Amino acid sequence: MPAAIPDRYNLEMRLGRDGDIEEWLATDTSLDRPVLIRTIGPESSQERRAAFVERVSSAAKASHPHLARVFAVAEVDGGAYSVSEWTGGSTVGDRVEAGEPIELQDFLPNASGLAAALAQLHDRVVTHGDIDLSAISYSVSHPAKLGAFGREAHSNARGDVMALASTLESALTGQTPGGPPPSESIDGLPRSIDRILREAQDGQLSARDLEKALQAAPTPRVPRPEPRAASRRLLIVAGVLVALAVGLVAVGRVFSGGTEPIIPPAPTVSEQPVPVTTAVVTSAVPPGSIRIENTTSFDPFGEGGENDEALPNLVDGDSATAWSTEGYSQPISESKPGVGVAFTMTGSPTRMEAVGFTAGTRFDLYWSDTFFAQLGEWARVTGGVASPASTLIDLPPRENGFWLLWMTDLPEGGDGTYRSSISEVRFLP
Repeated sequence: MPAAIPDRYNLEMRLGRDGDIEEWLATDTSLDRPVLIRTIGPESSQERRAAFVERVSSAAKASHPHLARVFAVAEVDGGAYSVSEWTGGSTVGDRVEAGEPIELQDFLPNASGLAAALAQLHDRVVTHGDIDLSAISYSVSHPAKLGAFGREAHSNARGDVMALASTLESALTGQTPGGPPPSESIDGLPRSIDRILREAQDGQLSARDLEKALQAAPTPRVPRPEPRAASRRLLIVAGVLVALAVGLVAVGRVFSGGTEPIIPPAPTVSEQPVPVTTAVVTSAVPPGSIRIENTTSFDPFGEGGENDEALPNLVDGDSATAWSTEGYSQPISESKPGVGVAFTMTGSPTRMEAVGFTAGTRFDLYWSDTFFAQLGEWARVTGGVASPASTLIDLPPRENGFWLLWMTDLPEGGDGTYRSSISEVRFLP
């Protein structure tokens, strides 16, 4: 039975057990939102309850879009409980069991994001201790998030990375690691992914190393379905063959006095394309139809704005003007997770160029078809470190929507403050 929890949480549905932890879908009546309740009941020992609270509390200190947010944790009479965000209830393990591993085009953004989230924990000397497919929630509308905090620990930081790499391979292939390299069974997957996952599984990489390696990996080539035009061409060819056969029949009648030769039946060509599991393929966009409709600062962890009056400089076509973050007296990670700029787009760009982006700025790039007020609702696409002069980023196919350039580490300037500036942002066909 669940531990006694505050009255503000209404237990709606028992979801099952995660080891010795019972999980419930509940409603936080104070904020009118669904939450996930994880409880340890009276059957647990005092030591186990204390360990549960300590591990969940430690995980709650880290903040990252690919970490499940923890809202509360406490020990109560007869048990302990935690309250965290409700991510939909579906885990990567559920998808693999249903025969639906993570799609190829979504793998790298989520894999590198999970590695970055784990690195955030390790930076705070916090280990997860038991990462597997059921510890990661995932759905098409939310980025993959590492959760299941409070499990009994079975590994250290090195073991966390090894377990995450094995979990990522299973999430990609749907199979237990140890078989053929993933690239041998997944069309379009670069072989470098095999090497990265194997090195991490062998304990050669830290979480931060794994993040950087996955970010630097080439974008997988997603197979495209054969266009319908190909099917029409086959129909034309088939039609020509039929016409030729009819002509041969006529010629045969002329020279044989009416005896009809035996003509094999014409091949049957279906107009229906062969079903292919692949990414959403957008049609080619004519030059000039990619436009930035609006630019806004994104600062959910601060005061809500970041030098907004200079934002037009980002898209005015003049590289002599620039937008800059505010100056921070300490690394930005010590005050908030980051700050960003969001762009409302029309069209489907394939590249983004940031001109005059302060070299050394660490950034993530997110996309969403809806402008969300919380960073955790956006889907991470890629990330990297700004280069001198110009930073060029390849983009996956995305039609319209919103692009978020999120800066997580600002270089220290000559005046002793931490800031970053950008002269111009361009989205290219």
